[in-house]
Amino acid sequence: MHRPRPVTEVPDVVGLGAEDACTIVRRAGLVPVGPEGADEPTTGVVTAQRPIGTAGAEEGAEVVLWTHPGRDSAEALVPPTPVEAADLDPV
Repeated sequence: MHRPRPVTEVPDVVGLGAEDACTIVRRAGLVPVGPEGADEPTTGVVTAQRPIGTAGAEEGAEVVLWTHPGRDSAEALVPPTPVEAADLDPV
């Protein structure tokens, strides 16, 4: 008889660099992959994942990671300061 695989919590890796996100997903006993069966992402910042963070998944299950091309750190996602935003022309 086949036993079900243990369930683990999916880590929330949105906002992390692709390499760090994949490492964290693997440490949770899951398999990071790109969308539509692509290999795991190696560059960019993770913008979405499925299943979502804190969901449960069987060990060995795939976690799909979508990335935004660009820098490999979340620093790229820092919003402008209030002074910078105030300098913008109103529409």
